[in-house]
Amino acid sequence: MTVRILLLLAAVLAVAPAGPGPAIARDGRVTVAPDAHPWASIGRLNVAGYRIRRHCTATLVSPDLVLTAHHCLDPIGQGEWADPSKVHFLAGYARGAFKAHRTASGYIPLGPDSALVRLSAPIDLPAIPIYDGPLPASGAALAQAGYSGDRGHVLTVDPACSFLGTRSGGQWRHNCEAVSGDSGSPLLIDRPEGLSIAAIHVGRIDGTGDAEPVSAARIAAIR
Repeated sequence: MTVRILLLLAAVLAVAPAGPGPAIARDGRVTVAPDAHPWASIGRLNVAGYRIRRHCTATLVSPDLVLTAHHCLDPIGQGEWADPSKVHFLAGYARGAFKAHRTASGYIPLGPDSALVRLSAPIDLPAIPIYDGPLPASGAALAQAGYSGDRGHVLTVDPACSFLGTRSGGQWRHNCEAVSGDSGSPLLIDRPEGLSIAAIHVGRIDGTGDAEPVSAARIAAIR
């Protein structure tokens, strides 16, 4: 099943806007209701504390592990992990409702800017698998799903973005419509068996999306 078909199905359950406005943003992001797989397993990651309140995006990769960007867990940018009790994962979040809520119990660094958050208890939702295929060809189709800062209370998906090649060091370049709040959001590849996570969005360099590829073998070993 293609990303396009999945999104058409999800659009039937699209979250109605709070006021006048379309479910499809001008930049092509589609608002989806996180009621079905894989969208229910993507969640909003809230980090709160003294004078700190921010959010990113995280994805369930096993019952008690979510994948996100490392910098989301260093809220004041001084190389220190946030207090796990202040980190909340809301699976399938939409306008205050959610499928599951867990706090963090610890962290596992993966790469330069990727990390796993160990949850306080497992979540009974299907994990999204990690892509284990070859490096995509330049121009290969991707989809990106996250809680964008400008639409942070709904899940939006860019269904029509592309892999643009790698930077020195192996980071991926992409043209998905990811903004603040989308850090940690999955870049998904559509395979015959379904969507899988190939990388996570971590920022922008000279206006082009920057993503960190994810190792299926490493995450499998941690599980």
